[in-house]
Amino acid sequence: MSEQPAREDQRTLDAGEIVTVAPALMVEMGPCLYVAIDGFDDPRYTIARLGGDGYQWPNVNREDLIPTAPRHIVRVTDADGDIAYIAG
Repeated sequence: MSEQPAREDQRTLDAGEIVTVAPALMVEMGPCLYVAIDGFDDPRYTIARLGGDGYQWPNVNREDLIPTAPRHIVRVTDADGDIAYIAG
């Protein structure tokens, strides 16, 4: 089970920090773990799916990113055969 800080945690994210996305973005992006690649024009970030194919989502609002520190990370394969990681 992942331990997530309160939603009020709006501190600046560091490159390499693991995050999940807000429910509004899960429909498009899924419940996977993501990595903050870079912050620019604060409060926007570029993120990539942990273990993904290198695709990056630029300009994601900080308020849509939830820092997480999962105790376990589980590798999963989706219906398309793509590998992703989720909090276990």
